[in-house]
Amino acid sequence: MRHRPVQTSCLLLLVIATAQPALGAAEGDPLVLADSGRTEYAIVIGSNPHLGEDRAAQELAHFLWAMTGAEFPVRKDNTPESAFELVVGSTNRKKMEDIPENLRTDNWEGFTLLREGKKLYIMGNIPRGTLYGVYDFLDVELGVRFLTAEVTHVPNRRALKVDMRSRMFAPGIERRTIWESLGGESMLRNRMNGHAFYLISPTLGGVKWIGPKTHTFNALVPADKYFDEHPEYFSEIEGERHREYDGLLTQLCMSNPDVARIATDTLRGWLGPEVKANPYNKYVVSVTVNDSVWFCKCAKCVAINREEGVAEGGTKMRFVNRIATALASEYPEVAVETMLYHTAMPKKTKPVSNVLIQLVHDPDWRFAFDDPSCEQNQRSLKYFRELKKTIGEGFVYNWTKHTTFADNFIPYPNLKYIAHNIRIMNENGVKGFFCQTVQSRGLEMQDLRYYLLARALWRPEVDSQETIQEFCQLYYGKGADDVLRYIDFLHDNHRVAPELWNRMREEDDASIVFDDEFIDTADAILAVAERKAETPQIKQRVATCRLPIWKLRLDRAFGAVGKVLSFPVTWSFKIDPEDRGMKELWQKAASFDGWERMRIDKHWTMQGQEHRGVAWYGTHFDLPETKGAPLALWFGAIDGTADIFIDGEKVGEQTISAMHTWQHGFFIPLPEGLARGNHRLVIRVFKENYNAGIWKPITIVDMSVPISKDLRTAGERFIPVAQAADLKVLSESYGSGYIQTERIYYPKIRFFLTHGL
Repeated sequence: MRHRPVQTSCLLLLVIATAQPALGAAEGDPLVLADSGRTEYAIVIGSNPHLGEDRAAQELAHFLWAMTGAEFPVRKDNTPESAFELVVGSTNRKKMEDIPENLRTDNWEGFTLLREGKKLYIMGNIPRGTLYGVYDFLDVELGVRFLTAEVTHVPNRRALKVDMRSRMFAPGIERRTIWESLGGESMLRNRMNGHAFYLISPTLGGVKWIGPKTHTFNALVPADKYFDEHPEYFSEIEGERHREYDGLLTQLCMSNPDVARIATDTLRGWLGPEVKANPYNKYVVSVTVNDSVWFCKCAKCVAINREEGVAEGGTKMRFVNRIATALASEYPEVAVETMLYHTAMPKKTKPVSNVLIQLVHDPDWRFAFDDPSCEQNQRSLKYFRELKKTIGEGFVYNWTKHTTFADNFIPYPNLKYIAHNIRIMNENGVKGFFCQTVQSRGLEMQDLRYYLLARALWRPEVDSQETIQEFCQLYYGKGADDVLRYIDFLHDNHRVAPELWNRMREEDDASIVFDDEFIDTADAILAVAERKAETPQIKQRVATCRLPIWKLRLDRAFGAVGKVLSFPVTWSFKIDPEDRGMKELWQKAASFDGWERMRIDKHWTMQGQEHRGVAWYGTHFDLPETKGAPLALWFGAIDGTADIFIDGEKVGEQTISAMHTWQHGFFIPLPEGLARGNHRLVIRVFKENYNAGIWKPITIVDMSVPISKDLRTAGERFIPVAQAADLKVLSESYGSGYIQTERIYYPKIRFFLTHGL
């Protein structure tokens, strides 16, 4: 038999007191599954097993071998029956209908572990349920922990005796997904049933979206196809119909019956034989608003929302119900999802039974949901309780967010109440979760946070603080106590007021919350943990925990070490709608007469200028005496591509898409011998949609100034540790991976390390 590699350990496992309780009285003596590396048991599956049942048997055999050293043969049910069998899935030994009624569940992914004498049956309602039943048995009864893609904790038990009672389990959360996969086999082993909007395995099934996944209005009724002939299908704003407004797509006119008809026909085109092909899937189509605040304000839409008692959401609920009702008889297995995004639940109209309400609503994850000291969570708790009463026949999923999206490396003290808060949402009617967290391995506490989320989604009754203790002891070895000390330090010292925390997130400025004292203390704690780590692999895991602290230290120093000049906040500014500035030599302008004024601490699009496309910034500056030192421009952030000119000559550019760079700073080396005195800095910026412009400080730095030992250590260690962790992104990003690391952040570090050389 071929075995996958597995990490084994003799570390003491914490008892999970909240595991699914056993049903019924003790059922005889313990099952003696193996002794001294030998077993009398065989694993039995059906003669023609589903892939999920076959995988379940192979996984059970593999982990029992890894635990005991005994080979557990896998046999088909057409072999002679014996008293020593672990029966997996549907076989001729027993069908689900043969199981006692008190051990059965109609839950989609539910399963039963049935003890009969020396036999154990593991049977699910669907093959994925059987597979999850095996993983649950390994977890609850045998203490196996699927920590990450690379690390599984398997206790060594040469003599394996299991006090096994019959039990069943019915997962109370039907959609269990995280933004990015847990990696490798760990998604299935932690009993997730999707990652992001995708299935882990098409054969095993899960909650499957058909067609575009979110913000689908423009896909349902495309503006490119319909606006010219039917502007009445789109938002009326200030008396005029618009396909776009202020750089964003508008919404549909949801009171127009033709719009509902077209959208329904579009959905029929997305749906097809596929929705009947796999009985192990639950299907969802999305009818969700565009990523925009520009709703229709025609008289009919306004009247409907007024009747429904909301600013926005009444027209949408009636629109979605109309579509869902039309599809219900044709596609009874399909749910129509709509997101409460810039909209509220109406007071009058309730969702019909095949409508799925997708919330995007979070508590402050730094606090317990029911913490009376947290006003935000008190408001959120009231919201969920009221929603449970008003949801009607519909049902609810929630899209939760667990990171700061402008910077996935900012230390986030949101680990300790994950299960507690998910449990409260589940108790108030939330049956599915999409947890949007960091998008790459190596980011801030990624491994631990994913593990906490996965275990909480499977069993919300677990205690995340106990899970943190267990994970760290198993994952960080002798460095665990200090990693735990860091986690406590982070959580206990940064329960700052929500408004301060939110300001940090909105301004993408970690210094609002994390000061030098925090950086020094956190780095010292984790340095001790790394020194204690006993193997190179564990040292790398602890060093990965230090990446956010090193990044905080580096980010505070970029543009500050050796600073000789800070540019003013207000510059001259000129839009270039026809992109003629370069041809007309605006970069060489000696004067900025006739240009308007614009601040560089906020996007131009957030200062009343609605233009998207090309715009120019210009300013005069007086360079002090630098005695020929090497100089560089530091740009805190430009949302858009940029061409940079000093005294009319191009000195550099930023050409990477704003999708990846909008919040990331960069250096531009200045020409040698730039003289003391007056100069002109002109910047051409291009961004064709959404927010655009310079929005963070600009400085000139003297690269001859040396950096501190702590900064040099952070810079020199960051890149190799991040590469070993397979770091792909630094913040919310789409498209190709590694652009933010290999093309933006690593070159910035390398240039910074030339300070003083």
